[in-house]
Amino acid sequence: MNDECTLMWRVEARDHGRQVREVLQGRLHVSRRLVRLAITQNGIRRNGRPAYLSERVSAGDILEIRWGETPSDDVLPEPIPFETLYEDEDVLVVNKPPGMLVHPTKGVYTGTLANGVVYAWRLTGSHRPFRPLNRLDRDTSGLVLIAKNQFAHHRLSRDLRFAEGGRSPVFGADEAGRWDGMRRVHREYAALVQGRVVADRGWIDLPIERDPNHGNRRQVAPTGRRARTRFEVVERVENATHLKVRLQTGRTHQIRVHLAELGHPVIGDTLYGEPSPWIERQALHAERLVFDHPRTGERIQVTAPWFPDMVELWQRLKELGR
Repeated sequence: MNDECTLMWRVEARDHGRQVREVLQGRLHVSRRLVRLAITQNGIRRNGRPAYLSERVSAGDILEIRWGETPSDDVLPEPIPFETLYEDEDVLVVNKPPGMLVHPTKGVYTGTLANGVVYAWRLTGSHRPFRPLNRLDRDTSGLVLIAKNQFAHHRLSRDLRFAEGGRSPVFGADEAGRWDGMRRVHREYAALVQGRVVADRGWIDLPIERDPNHGNRRQVAPTGRRARTRFEVVERVENATHLKVRLQTGRTHQIRVHLAELGHPVIGDTLYGEPSPWIERQALHAERLVFDHPRTGERIQVTAPWFPDMVELWQRLKELGR
């Protein structure tokens, strides 16, 4: 079966006289691919009647674009529980536990977040594809943003690329907590790192590339792609620091590589640091996500609580530091 989606828009005075195509693609940012799909399904209407892309609109007209999502069977549905923190007709935000892949990879086809989400959708009669906007490492916990249709995926992917484009000197909120007005996606992590970080806050601006001697590792290198990470100290204890970390770019293992290069690897990170006797994975959690809703433009903010292993680790470190 197809999942049918509909987007409606009242034409504003500033768009009076524009073509239907211009409003859909310029004002609503509907992708050309989605417009072509809707055309094949006779899904573009103006005031309830089929419309041509070239016809002119008037202020107050109601434009409607309707399309059916292409069914996807590339992910095996599996009854895997997950915590939903936000959901509507366009987006789903979940709190991924540590030890779970976001989606299947070569040789691993089950046990992932994708398997669980697709299973939950099938229970409601939906066969939509699994479209994550961000990916977390297996052992990094926290927020994953998932688009539930092509329109949402296109808009949020565009916003995420915009956020990584370096078009503003400050990512997300400035020191006073004000938004710079140019960023549409804000990702914030909680990291528990080794040692006491001296600076209260700062930027790490170091390029990252694949380590040629280790297939899964990344390294700081002049020939790498630019990577920018902002950090801020939340709390210090005897031999550890709780950091709030914000991404401006999204390189693989970026936070882990940058903090290790700073001399403060994430606790429990065996790839860039050393094992911990108190936690069996890196103490890194995608804690806060802020984005513009793809349909309404409303600013959505979601916060994910820490999982028990990080809570217990930090409590133990604070007790040892007394």
